Amino acid sequence: MATYRILHKTSYAYSYPVTGSHHTAILKPLSNETQTCKRFSLDISPEAGDLAERVDYFGNTSHLFAIQKPHDALVVEASSTVEVTSEALDLKKMDTPVGKIREALADIKRTDLIEAKEFLYETHNTKETDTVKEFGARFFSDETLIGEGIVALLQAFKDEFKFDPSASDIHTPVEQTLASKCGVCQDFAHLMIATLRSQGLSACYASGYILTMPPPGQPRLVGADASHAWVSVFIPENGWIDVDPTNNLICADQHVAVAYGRDFSDVSMLSGAVTGGGEHTVSVEVTMQPV
Repeated sequence: MATYRILHKTSYAYSYPVTGSHHTAILKPLSNETQTCKRFSLDISPEAGDLAERVDYFGNTSHLFAIQKPHDALVVEASSTVEVTSEALDLKKMDTPVGKIREALADIKRTDLIEAKEFLYETHNTKETDTVKEFGARFFSDETLIGEGIVALLQAFKDEFKFDPSASDIHTPVEQTLASKCGVCQDFAHLMIATLRSQGLSACYASGYILTMPPPGQPRLVGADASHAWVSVFIPENGWIDVDPTNNLICADQHVAVAYGRDFSDVSMLSGAVTGGGEHTVSVEVTMQPV
């Protein structure tokens, strides 16, 4: 078990005043079987005239707010305390043949799997191209044991791909990530999801945070962490299993989940629309501190 204090500050600066804006923030960590959000606060400057909390279709908590007065800067600060109780599972003990899982997910009579079936289909960010299908076929046949297939796919991300923030942007397609073998956590999560779905398996996108460790002998720096993305894959006998292709990990108590969705577009931590403003700059500071 681990407890974390998480501070997430996003700052926008506009080249000339914004006359009005509407935003959606998905920043409150989930409370579920493996973690509990003990405390959460959201501070917005300038103060929002309208602020509402809701739970979306996927069970994520979002905050909708509007600022109806001129402003040339916007700062959104989220503070959370989260207790995590999840432990790393042994994927190699998950020995259901992939063919059996494919058959179950394709069976229209299996109404007990309706939730998982929603995550079988490609999205704009998780296109199942021919090359993606060929990539996935390396790891999954009907006879493959599901745990072994997932472990092999995670290992391929470690061995064949390079973390490179300069190689992609928020709109990079999975085909490009697969071809360049470069990207960031969002790219690797999208590609892994597309790969799993192309093989008849259900997978969803996870947004949240991961505990990072400073170099030996160096202090933990405030604001030096970052949000993170990983993948949750469905195994009928085991439920949803979170795995991290960027770090070749089965997620445990070092990961804190904020939201799950079909892809990044369902779980963007801060989005919205503004009137005016011209050009803008944005900076993000994240601190995840064990307590």
